[in-house]
Amino acid sequence: MSIGRRLARLVRAERRVRPDDPVRAVEAAHARQEELVDAARRSVADVAVHRRRTEILAERAAAEAGRAADLAAAAVAAGDDGAAREYLRSSLAAEERHRTLQDRYAALDAQVRELERTLGGLESRTEQAARHLDDLRADHDAARASLGMRDAAALAGRQAAEAALAADHAEDEIRRLRARAVGHAELAWSDPGSAQVREAFDRLETGLTAERELERLKERRAIEGG
Repeated sequence: MSIGRRLARLVRAERRVRPDDPVRAVEAAHARQEELVDAARRSVADVAVHRRRTEILAERAAAEAGRAADLAAAAVAAGDDGAAREYLRSSLAAEERHRTLQDRYAALDAQVRELERTLGGLESRTEQAARHLDDLRADHDAARASLGMRDAAALAGRQAAEAALAADHAEDEIRRLRARAVGHAELAWSDPGSAQVREAFDRLETGLTAERELERLKERRAIEGG
């Protein structure tokens, strides 16, 4: 098996073992934790509602027992023992309901307090997890930025090296062209029939003709003046 295929297999295996984005995995776990906390809050609220309802029923039973006891006393005062017995039975039944409701309220109150303590711990751990997640995000972003800067620096270094190499090639080409130009010039001067040599002779001949004409004009002026 070639080295390239072995490396590809190792990379695929690593991707199967580790998540592509660990921070997103932590975010998903934190989201599930927050959902559990919300569910715990709803549970505490539900039990608290039952506790309050039980408390109200216990208060009503106590009030009912008190009213029945008052009516029984009034019936005894009126000499109505039968009515007094009925009111007393109602009062005793109401007191029994009151005791039962009080016991239920105490149990619900203890459950609510325990759930609130558990919820407080969950909320505290969730807040710590949220702060940890923020730290992870900041560290992850900083690490990615640092890696991006290193990649950019490496790319800039490669581009600078390529630019320097291109500049060296350009300077070599310029020197070569200049050398060719100097060589062509030297060859042109060594060739009597070249355009450069003919142009030089033309300028020289024109200059000599102008000098002869100038001497002729001076002589004519001298004769005429004499």
